[in-house]
Amino acid sequence: MKAQRRASQIKRALKGQSEREMRFRDLVEPALEAKQLRGNEPSSVHTDRVRLRRILPAIGHLKIGQLTPGRIESFLQDLARGDETHPPVKGATINRFHSLLSSIFRYAVRKGFTDANPLAGGSVPRSKESPINVRYLGRDEQRRLAAVIRRDCPKKIRELELAIITGMRRSEQWNSRWQDWRTREGILNVTGKTGPRTVRINRAAHRCLTRLRKCARGEYITPERNEGPCDSRRWFEKAVKRAELRPAFHYRDCRHTFCSRLVAAGVPLLVVQQLAGHKSFSTTLR
Repeated sequence: MKAQRRASQIKRALKGQSEREMRFRDLVEPALEAKQLRGNEPSSVHTDRVRLRRILPAIGHLKIGQLTPGRIESFLQDLARGDETHPPVKGATINRFHSLLSSIFRYAVRKGFTDANPLAGGSVPRSKESPINVRYLGRDEQRRLAAVIRRDCPKKIRELELAIITGMRRSEQWNSRWQDWRTREGILNVTGKTGPRTVRINRAAHRCLTRLRKCARGEYITPERNEGPCDSRRWFEKAVKRAELRPAFHYRDCRHTFCSRLVAAGVPLLVVQQLAGHKSFSTTLR
């Protein structure tokens, strides 16, 4: 509600301002509010706000007329280079910044705040993206990884098992509460980047959740939640390194493992799409 009130205040202040006077930061809240009103997922808007933490300090103070294609391209190049406080950003992420900036300028054009989108028509080239490597665990790799986790951080082994058994996204797994588990129906209601969905809980997942519940100290299914600034995946990354998994294995690849094993078991791809919660069938095919 605070963001909406702030957006309304900004929109009122923008009335009567010319492109010469308006600054980029003035467009942000109204553009995000418009995105929310179009039905975009809250997680998508949250991701935009995270990226804006890099954008606004660099160009937020500039007037709209100063944001030429060349100036925006220079900013994106700075992201790609990195600096003392931020590592270099890869091509796929650069393109997400490109899309966010373009969406804000499209909003400004629609509202008549400016005449043109400086990123339109390829005026600011998009970055080349690395090919997507769909990685999944072999049985031997899973045994090695599980052995390391049981040795170094045994309380985390159930999290790994649950991720592979259910195919949940990491955000879905970490944001789920015990009240979301419908034991009689055999489902878990989760919310992630594609919005709310239902995850099927089979016998193996039921056993895993039951064991997790014995260790639970709060409302969240995942125990020992890291609420600080440290990356909560660090335990997993260390375990992967010690298990000597090559090529690199990431937490999201547990989800790829879930899908790949369903396919290997002869489950139709349309069913895999539903079980994994893919919005696009092309993602399932990949």
